[in-house]
Amino acid sequence: MTYQELIALARRFEGQTLETVTGKQFTVGVYLDCPFFTPASSGRGQSDGRKDAERFLERYNQIGSLRPGDYSGVTRNASYYVGLIQRA
Repeated sequence: MTYQELIALARRFEGQTLETVTGKQFTVGVYLDCPFFTPASSGRGQSDGRKDAERFLERYNQIGSLRPGDYSGVTRNASYYVGLIQRA
C-alpha cells in the first residue's frame, strides 16, 4: 500500500464510524494530506504526522500484520491504522 492509497482510503471512510480490532469506535479524517483519528470515547482528533504514517506503512508492507502490537514504537495510532486498513 502506498501513502496515497492510504490517504484515498481515509477519504473514502471520512466521517464514518469505524472500529479497532478491540471494538473501540473512531472516525478518520484527512488534514493537510495527513490522516487523523478521532476516538469516540474522547472526541479529540489525534495524528502522529505524515512521517509516522509512512513508517507504519513501511512496516505494514514488510510484515502485513493486522495486529496493532506489531507496530509499537512506530506509531501510537497503530490500532486506528489497522482498523482502517481492515475496511479496505
